[in-house]
Amino acid sequence: MKQRWALPHLAVPITLTVLVLGAQLASAPALSDPVAGVAPPSLRLAVPWLYLALAPLFTLWDGVSMLSMSRLHGFLLGLAVLYSAWRVARFISLRHAPTRPAAHRFAVLREVGTLVLALLLLAAFLVAGALWHRPMLSLAGVDPQDIVADFHSHTNLSHDIRDTWMRNFDAEASRRWHSRAGFDAVFITDHNISSRESRVAIRQSGTASTVLCPGIEMSLWRAHIVLLGDTGPVERQRYRSLDGLLRLLATSDSAYRALSVASLPEYRRYQWHRLDQLAAVGLDGFELVNASPKANELTRAETDTVIGIARTHNRFVVGVSDSHGWGATSMVWNLVRSPGGPPADLCGAVLGQLRTGFSAVRIIERHRLRPDDWWPMWLTPIGVVWETWRALGWALTAGWLIWIWAWALLRRRPRSS
Repeated sequence: MKQRWALPHLAVPITLTVLVLGAQLASAPALSDPVAGVAPPSLRLAVPWLYLALAPLFTLWDGVSMLSMSRLHGFLLGLAVLYSAWRVARFISLRHAPTRPAAHRFAVLREVGTLVLALLLLAAFLVAGALWHRPMLSLAGVDPQDIVADFHSHTNLSHDIRDTWMRNFDAEASRRWHSRAGFDAVFITDHNISSRESRVAIRQSGTASTVLCPGIEMSLWRAHIVLLGDTGPVERQRYRSLDGLLRLLATSDSAYRALSVASLPEYRRYQWHRLDQLAAVGLDGFELVNASPKANELTRAETDTVIGIARTHNRFVVGVSDSHGWGATSMVWNLVRSPGGPPADLCGAVLGQLRTGFSAVRIIERHRLRPDDWWPMWLTPIGVVWETWRALGWALTAGWLIWIWAWALLRRRPRSS
């Protein structure tokens, strides 16, 4: 008696292998610059050993984490459509097979069990991806004269963190998160809070690998404005109208020694028609990339519009994590030039460079499935896998192929000839 592979069992791993390798023929750069187009050639993503060992799981966590909100809705819709199509196709393939009456009852129970198992696996994937501060890809190969910065992040002092499962995500936790992603400096910009606790944490982290810098995110009239710098208390009621908003943008530097940044998604939703006016009156910069799903909706055409306005008025553009502690995926970094190497006052050096305007920052973002990519919303699950494969690189491609064939071996069914 001998064992042999059944051809149907080889079809899936062979197909997946062809697709993964085919994606490398249509590969996309893992990193890019939304302004210049091409990232510096020295930059790369450093891959932790556990990330590489569990490549399919970790890369898909990243791919889903970088989806916009509209794409996340498409992801769930697409999973429902694809699951239904799979079960209907299976039913059609088996309907002519001879069955006993008891088998029909068993088939119904099996379908219910399969659905419950699928929902549990999906829930486990999403919850684990959101809660586990797992090993993450970090930016490497940075020029020693560049400071890697994040200009918008939150801690548990913000109202939308303190009562969630991320309630323990304090300033030190944010520092660790950003350190693992390769940041040199991160601005802590809690909602409407410029607190003594934040400044204490910032001072204590002064000698750490990632420096915490002061800031605040202000909720104003149909806009969220990030103020970068140690503002002290800000009287928000003075700026709760259009005139108040314009007054803050005009005086933020003199009144609070802070630079103002228009935050996503609010300026896209409510201020799109007056971006020129905001920049002309004194807004210092725009968020061009924001990793929060609800703020990650800018199309390529809209991105080019913001870049054009920023260039015309000599305003800087930045990419931000808008981190609230969930997950472990860094989607974007900023390179701020610091001739002569890292200065003693990292935060001050970054702010000083931002004052030079449009050329102050170079944004580096990861390849991902975007809201305006050609994939239909209901095919988002396939689209996110394909775009993930295109940017893998050969080490992570090998990780995928090993798991594909390991899975095939586990499903091997011996047959006697």
